[in-house]
Amino acid sequence: MGADSVVKAGYTTVRMSTVAHESIVREAKRFRLKNIDYIDAAIRYFSLRGLNPVEVEAREGTLILQEVKRLGDRLLIYMQEEERGVLLPMLEELVRIRLTSERILRLEEVLLSTFPEEELKGKKGKVEQLRSQNESAIQAQVRSVMELANDHVRGKKPLKNSVK
Repeated sequence: MGADSVVKAGYTTVRMSTVAHESIVREAKRFRLKNIDYIDAAIRYFSLRGLNPVEVEAREGTLILQEVKRLGDRLLIYMQEEERGVLLPMLEELVRIRLTSERILRLEEVLLSTFPEEELKGKKGKVEQLRSQNESAIQAQVRSVMELANDHVRGKKPLKNSVK
């Protein structure tokens, strides 16, 4: 509702305190508006938001709650995007790795079960040594990947092209 629609709708007289009138004149001048345009805009502001202009605390609280809700919605959208773009592919890869490891261990058990008992006793030390070496290598790789990921989270290094 600008000045043009006010003219078409007509005018009416409103009685107000001298202090309120001085405030309207001062603020309208500050924004380079006509007094009537400033008054119309102020009334539309409260009307559109369903705010009571007398209750300053309630008005500010309502605006703050609206802003918090808007920010919460944005955060939720971000978290959903993060889940779809990062967490779900990461979970898929972890499941793939876990299943592959389980199948390899099962294959190892099957292969070892084909050896005679005497032969297994002789190779048991070698199998344990290989298993220990593999476990150490896996732990070192996990530490390395986690350090890269932590550095990336802290903004120290880009994660792309870091792990091959």
